[in-house]
Amino acid sequence: MSLLETRPLASVDRLEPGEGATLAWLGQAGFLIAQGGLRIVIDAYLSDSLAEKYRGTRFPHTRMTPSVIAPGDLTGIDWLLCTHGHTDHMDPGTIPALLAANPRARVLAPRAERVRAIERGVPEDRLVLIDAGESVDLGGVLATATPAAHEDLSKTEDGHLFLGYVLTGGGVTLWHSGDTIPFPGLSEWLMPFRVDLALLPVNGRDAERAANGVPGNLTLEEAVALADEIGARAMLGHHFGLFDFNTLDPVDGARRLAALAPQADVRLIEARTAYCIAPIARPLLSVLIVCRGNICRSPTADGILRAALPDHRIDSAAIMDWNVGKPPHGETTAVAAARGVRLDTLVARQIRETDFEEFDLILGMDDHNMEVIHALRPPTSRARIGRLGAFSAPGEETNIIDPWGEPRATFEAVFEQIKTACDRLAQFTRAGSTTNRERN
Repeated sequence: MSLLETRPLASVDRLEPGEGATLAWLGQAGFLIAQGGLRIVIDAYLSDSLAEKYRGTRFPHTRMTPSVIAPGDLTGIDWLLCTHGHTDHMDPGTIPALLAANPRARVLAPRAERVRAIERGVPEDRLVLIDAGESVDLGGVLATATPAAHEDLSKTEDGHLFLGYVLTGGGVTLWHSGDTIPFPGLSEWLMPFRVDLALLPVNGRDAERAANGVPGNLTLEEAVALADEIGARAMLGHHFGLFDFNTLDPVDGARRLAALAPQADVRLIEARTAYCIAPIARPLLSVLIVCRGNICRSPTADGILRAALPDHRIDSAAIMDWNVGKPPHGETTAVAAARGVRLDTLVARQIRETDFEEFDLILGMDDHNMEVIHALRPPTSRARIGRLGAFSAPGEETNIIDPWGEPRATFEAVFEQIKTACDRLAQFTRAGSTTNRERN
């Protein structure tokens, strides 16, 4: 069944809002989005500034197709979002004219790119800055920044240079990944949001482009796999059709897509088309935390999350059956209690096959946990599988070690690591829950 409704669009400035979110392609990675009562532009490149910059070079950046609209003709805009500082995402040929035509519009950009945003034409009093893991209320839509790896996870002391944005509002959740390749922890960061529509680049990468300073993106196959891994209902592939050295042939893309079997409703984006995704009602996110024995690490996360998300179903379980029916480890309970977290009502149990149908998210603690969880996962599982530690350190497959038999200091360090991860997981879950409340 098709989840994305489409209709012809004579011009992007005629995009009308609908139930949920409606959007149109501006070319490359650019979109106009009508969501939550707002009109949001993201990563608009509506000029020829790069052709002027690179004229006569190996890659002259000549447009394959003309701009879909002049930036000054795109009106009624509330926000311009820039995922990073590359010119086709933060364009000095687009930003001044767009902001002049929309005097109330503001710009959301990476904190690490503050200076560049101002240099590209953003007045400082209209600039809002953000970093990965932070959220900004746009006024009807909540924007949460996710890290992106435009071949690498580059950072400065101010934060990540490359971001994506989760947009939650109007009863739906959209995710524009920014320019990225796969990296450890990316999927986990998106799972709690239960993304309705993922906007993912599919122009790929290769050695020739890299050697000429052109960082790459997801391949089409990687994008489809990522959309399914995070549980997205639908996906639109983009970032092609602008420069001949950095594109995807849509005919070849359609052939490759036909050979895949995505769970999501996957399309390659088309110009002059309005896409609409409607909201659906879903219960609040449910989370199961798993470790080896369910007396140290997983009950710690269980207790933290129950306190942070009292309306959600939270539980924990063991890989092994050693401790079934037992309370959490005494040192674990004492460390948690000293920090205001009660574990005294929890009792160890072993993971069950039915857990893979009853929970939305199942998170393990280390490599062994993950191997066993994946081995136990039935083909019909609806649960998303990930690592709890990924929420504390994007880009790292963080193992949370078993403190059993270790000194008190190890229990304390493990508690802090789990607390950091659980706090971020709870933050993202609450953002997703905002959408669910709107749906209901």
